[in-house]
Amino acid sequence: VVIGGINVDFIAKGKTKELQFGQTNPGSVVQSFGGVGRNIADSLSRLGHKPLFISATGADANGDAELNYCKHMNTSGVARLDMHATATYCAVINENGELSLGLGDMDIHQEITERYVSQFERQISSAPLVCLDGNIPISTINYVCLLAKKHNINVWFEPTDKEKARKPFLSDAWKFLSYSSPNLAELCIMNKTLGISTPDELPNTLDEILKAAAALSRPLLEHLHCLVVTLGPHGVLLCGEHEAGTINLQPRKLKKRKQICALHYPAMTVTPEEILNVSGAGDSLAGALIAGILQGKDTDTCVQMGLLAARMSLSSPHPISPMLTLDSVDPNKIQTQKWQKPTFVKIDQDSGIHF
Repeated sequence: VVIGGINVDFIAKGKTKELQFGQTNPGSVVQSFGGVGRNIADSLSRLGHKPLFISATGADANGDAELNYCKHMNTSGVARLDMHATATYCAVINENGELSLGLGDMDIHQEITERYVSQFERQISSAPLVCLDGNIPISTINYVCLLAKKHNINVWFEPTDKEKARKPFLSDAWKFLSYSSPNLAELCIMNKTLGISTPDELPNTLDEILKAAAALSRPLLEHLHCLVVTLGPHGVLLCGEHEAGTINLQPRKLKKRKQICALHYPAMTVTPEEILNVSGAGDSLAGALIAGILQGKDTDTCVQMGLLAARMSLSSPHPISPMLTLDSVDPNKIQTQKWQKPTFVKIDQDSGIHF
């Protein structure tokens, strides 16, 4: 089950090195269909799973177009609301594919209420994994987390952005999450919301980034099973329980805490010219990682699936590449890719970090 936002996306990419505000910039504008929850559900649907997607959209032309595009997905949990506009998101990216400005009309996501979602309690309670995005109301997140506690469900929280990342951490709801996939800024906010000190400024060298990400992950791993810290061009840092020289991604049956550690996987090379869309790479990575976990794949394979899916997203005009298939993210079938061994990072119980 995936519960989260669905949007119409407009991605505007400038053709110059620097965008000039207050005037018209030459560029291209592409419309696609996004929303963090939708993207993850789309990714899973293309990778052999058919999650129930729970969301809300307007009873308007944008909503019609969206649902028509999502015919390969199980959208039976998407409410059509007469008095609300379908969510829209506009991203302005520079020539290098970096986000310069994002604007969102997302009010309809507040209608993904606890009352509406509770209609699907049976499906949620029996799901092998439930994914939530940060777009949905705090009360809905709390409701699903309490269900998770009651029925021992594994919940994956995708923070969405810095402001929304704090939602589960405003109460004890976060203690019933199993996984989360924040970037470093979102991870800082999660810690800050819990009253834990964080760096005044985000580090910019890889060594310092990895140390900060590992240190900030440790307090959350008191309750979460695994953190997938996305680091953009630096790849991903996996933080969780050490098991046989790697990290155990599979949900644990016993809550006994083992030694925790981190593994850094470098990103795959993508040139600025290849980047068409930056809005779905993290969601593609999360969706493919979840698919790998559900299929019982080993840790390296799960992460490699995620990195391959993220690269496909960056090179596609759509947040989730329509070319995404199980074969396209099977590391054994992508013979041209030379995989670097992940860097092992031990995290001591006193939160000291050793490379």
